[in-house]
Amino acid sequence: MEAASPGMSSDTSLTYDNLESIKVLVTSFKDEKETCKKILYVNSAMDLVDQSLAQQTGCVLDRLLKYNTDFMEYIDVDTNVDVKDFDRFHVFMSARGPQMETCLRETNQNQPTTNMEEHSQPLQSLLQKKAPQIPTEYETTGILSVPLRKLLVKTCIGDLVERCGFYPLSAEKLAVAKSIITTFQSLSVRVEGQGEGFEHYYDPVSHCGFLETKLRNLRRNLEQGQRRYRKRKVTNDCTGPEKPDTTEDGHASSTNEWATLIKRLRPSAENLSAIKSGMEKTYTCRRSWITKDSPTVAEIFNEYPRFLDMPSLLDSEFGKLTGGKTDLFLRRWEANIIPKLKSVAALEPRVSSLLKGIEEKTEDDTCYTFLVLLTHLLPPVGASRCSLRSAITHLVDFTPPGTSIASLCNDPAAPSTTHQPQLICIGDLKWYNRAYVIVAKNDKVTIPLDDGLTCSVDKLFKLYWVCNLSYPAPLSSVFTFFEYVYDLPFSTQRKTKVLELISQLKACK
Repeated sequence: MEAASPGMSSDTSLTYDNLESIKVLVTSFKDEKETCKKILYVNSAMDLVDQSLAQQTGCVLDRLLKYNTDFMEYIDVDTNVDVKDFDRFHVFMSARGPQMETCLRETNQNQPTTNMEEHSQPLQSLLQKKAPQIPTEYETTGILSVPLRKLLVKTCIGDLVERCGFYPLSAEKLAVAKSIITTFQSLSVRVEGQGEGFEHYYDPVSHCGFLETKLRNLRRNLEQGQRRYRKRKVTNDCTGPEKPDTTEDGHASSTNEWATLIKRLRPSAENLSAIKSGMEKTYTCRRSWITKDSPTVAEIFNEYPRFLDMPSLLDSEFGKLTGGKTDLFLRRWEANIIPKLKSVAALEPRVSSLLKGIEEKTEDDTCYTFLVLLTHLLPPVGASRCSLRSAITHLVDFTPPGTSIASLCNDPAAPSTTHQPQLICIGDLKWYNRAYVIVAKNDKVTIPLDDGLTCSVDKLFKLYWVCNLSYPAPLSSVFTFFEYVYDLPFSTQRKTKVLELISQLKACK
């Protein structure tokens, strides 16, 4: 047990009751003025609010904000938000009487349902007045193009800010999101049956979505006097403790023997059974090592080199990781996803030109066209922003016919626009003898493939999961879309535009 610091004040000292509590930093504001900043030990967000109110007699809660590390700013949350050690909160309070507090609580409880009923019909009236082309296109096509979706969000946020200011309550944003889905039902998106369909417009849990993003963009241009809070610089000076190795000696010894055997056995018909058995025996230890220690690609393949000369082992490993979803991409990409992407692209003038001559293209050329199309529909954003022309090279790049595989890692002139593994096509899409290679240039790793482009993309995605790698930042949304194709839960926060694209695909017949 860690003793309290001698300089710690009595109100923050540890007691038996808060040994299991969560340590958070809370800044309190009363009538928009900062009153104090202190460390609290809490069990939940509600406990945090109760402690803050107890220190400000006669006040009621206005808003609760939590620091979001993705957006690097404080965002509105409710009292059901998860609380973890070292989270930071802003608690805004005002001096209101007991009657006002009761009224506010009742209003918050009733607001989501009431607002949805009240604003569903007014939304149609608002659009007829300010953006009549939106309902007109929806009635014609059954979906909305990206420019009109942006206009829809802009119109809704403009009306919301006019009514509620630049910092509307979560319930008010939720009501707008629900009214959008009520008015335009084909825009509803539920992945794996989860959610209610409006979360890509506003998710009250993560406080993300098109509406929230538009509000944040508007706030960036506010003058200092209009802001509800000040931005603070972020420092990341905390490092997590090393986790002890808990592997039992006997089990470790057995695993090491199998790992050694796998290294010695070369791929052949006689050794295939023993290699697969060895990979099965070492699976648990391998996954634990990769998850806990985050080894590099070179370190993983040095320990398990059969991944290099038997790429089919990536399929087996991925299948065990995902509960058997090994071949979903191959089954869905060409038969289901490409035809629907084609229908969506035909409605988008900015990308429809990519479909010119698509019927005469080879299978690989068609696949590449739709990969490029995805980078246009799900373009790089934020700090990862790059040109659309170069975005696709983070997934597939080309090198002249006759290029040696060894030179892909050693030649400074060889194409490599990303620190993450990518596909290199030796030759071009019209050359009959083209070949695909997975290249992790920084790790000096190459994996030659004997497949077409679709199968090669499938192998590359599985490599990212097997080696526990982050997606290339400019293509984070594209790889998140691949997760949808594989029927996997989304593993990134870059999913709002992905959900929009999914809603457009589902609207296609």
